[in-house]
Amino acid sequence: MGPAISILLPFHNAAATLAEALESVLAQSFGDWELLAVDDRSDDGSAEIVTAIAQRDSRVRLFANAGPPGIVGALQTAAAASAAGWVARMDADDICHPERLARQWERAGAADVITTGVDLLDPLGEGMVRYVAWVNSLATHEVIASSRFIENPVIHPTVLMRRSILDAVGGYRDVPWAEDHDLWLRMLQHGARFVKVRERLLAWRDSPGRLTRSDARYEEKARQRMRAHYLAAMSSVTERGVVIAGAGPIGKSLARELMALGVAVCGFFDVHPRRLGEVIHGAEVAGLEDFGRRWRGAVMLSAVGIAGVREEIRELAAAAGYEEGQDLWCVC
Repeated sequence: MGPAISILLPFHNAAATLAEALESVLAQSFGDWELLAVDDRSDDGSAEIVTAIAQRDSRVRLFANAGPPGIVGALQTAAAASAAGWVARMDADDICHPERLARQWERAGAADVITTGVDLLDPLGEGMVRYVAWVNSLATHEVIASSRFIENPVIHPTVLMRRSILDAVGGYRDVPWAEDHDLWLRMLQHGARFVKVRERLLAWRDSPGRLTRSDARYEEKARQRMRAHYLAAMSSVTERGVVIAGAGPIGKSLARELMALGVAVCGFFDVHPRRLGEVIHGAEVAGLEDFGRRWRGAVMLSAVGIAGVREEIRELAAAAGYEEGQDLWCVC
C-alpha cells in the first residue's frame, strides 16, 4: 500500500536553503508521505543534499527533470512519479510547520484543495507584505472563488490537493502566465472546492530570484491575458457581455483582451470628469449616476487599481443587485 500523500518539491540551485526545507518535512508529525525532489538542472550541489537526506530516510526520492527546463517540467516529472491519492507542494526555500500536513489531513474529507496561512520570510517590499496579508484573509471557499481574478488566491507551496482533481483538469501546464494561478482557475472552473486552514503553517521566503520577480509570465500583462481567457470561458460573459467599472489603463487593457476573444464590451463606468462621454474600443463611458441602470444585463468587472475603490464598487454593485462571483468579478 502506497503513502497517503506525495509531496512534490522541484529545485534549481537551492543549496543555501534546501536542507532546511527538507528537514522541516522530515519533522512533520504526520508521517505517511513520500517526497519527490526533482532536480531542474542544478550545478551547485543541491542534488547531493537530497541524496544525503534520502540515505537517512527512504521516503525522500531524487529525480532529474525529465521535461522541459523550468518549474512546470519539474512538477510534471514529480507528478508522474507520485503514488498517493493526495498531492502536496513544497518549495526548496520554504519551511513547514511540524503540524502542517496533520492539520491539512484533518480537512481532507471536506474539500479538493486544502491550503494554509503563511508567514512571510525576508520580505523585499511592501507589495509582497500586502499580498500575503490579502491571501491570508481569504478564509472560505466562497471568498477564494470570488477573488480568483484579483491576484493569485492560493500560495502554491501551501496546498494539499486530491490527485483526482489534479488529473481531471490536466495537471500542470506550460502556459503564457503563472502556472499555479492557471491551475486554480481550471480547478475552480471544474467545480473543485477549496478549504483554508487559517493557521500559518508555512514560512514562505521572499527573494530577488523568485519567479514572480524575474519571469514575464508573472507580470500584469500576462495576468490580464489569463483573466480574459478564463472570463471568456464563462457562458454568462459570452452571452451577456461585460461592463467595466474603471476606464483607466487596467480597464482598457482588459477590454482589449476580452474583445480579442469575442466578448462584447457594452460600456464603462468612471468617476473622472474628462472620461465621461468618451468612447473606448467602441463603448461609451458613463458616470456613477447611471451605475446599476445602464447595461444592467451585462456582467460587471471592477477594474480600478486605486486602494479602497474595490470596496466602494462592491458596495455600489451590491446595492444594485449584483452578486460577486456570479455577475460581478473584481479583477484588481
